[in-house]
Amino acid sequence: MIKEFFSRNPHLLFYTILAGSVLVIRIPVIGRYFRTVNTLLHESGHAIAAILTSGEVMSIELSSDTSGSAYTKSGSKLKAMFVSFAGYPVAALFSGILLAFATAQQPKTVFFLLLSVALLNLALFVRNFYGIVWLFSFSGLILFVFWLGDVTLSYIFTLAVSLISFSETVFSTLIILYLSFSQPKKAGDTTNLARASGIPAAFWGLLITALVSWIVWLTIARYFPFPLKPLI
Repeated sequence: MIKEFFSRNPHLLFYTILAGSVLVIRIPVIGRYFRTVNTLLHESGHAIAAILTSGEVMSIELSSDTSGSAYTKSGSKLKAMFVSFAGYPVAALFSGILLAFATAQQPKTVFFLLLSVALLNLALFVRNFYGIVWLFSFSGLILFVFWLGDVTLSYIFTLAVSLISFSETVFSTLIILYLSFSQPKKAGDTTNLARASGIPAAFWGLLITALVSWIVWLTIARYFPFPLKPLI
């Protein structure tokens, strides 16, 4: 009966999963596990930017506290700045792409994208113990859900992971904005940008937040269903 109710009211299912996703990422152990998806996308953004600018990706680290690091080499200060800037926008963009396919009920595409990013990082970049274990376990979880072959479970899983990553993109961007003002010397990417450019970290925090906000707004406008539809 519940399944039938949600099938008639997919907008309610979407916002139920969204609410659950926001709650899950605040749970100490489980939340950190799934929030690492966003960390993976963020650090992959740095790696992609380095490759696009003819740089080199030395390694990527994923940590149990959801922090991460991408160690890269760039041929110029401008290229290095582009690499530092790319993390948050790429994570937001990729989360939006995942959400687009999830809401279109194309779970196989979401499985493929997530698994591809995880395995490429495992094969090429991630070398620390936790990162390797997490990538193996997350890849195994994706394959397990795919192997079960249940359409409803696949939809809920892919939508939940997409919304968790999307929500964490919003939260992490707001955190870096706050840190860029309150602790500009300990504000991650914005600190690196400030050191390279001589422009205060707060400026970079605002610029990153503006771009991410634009991506988030486009994603919400395009892929979030209208919440006030009548229940059937």
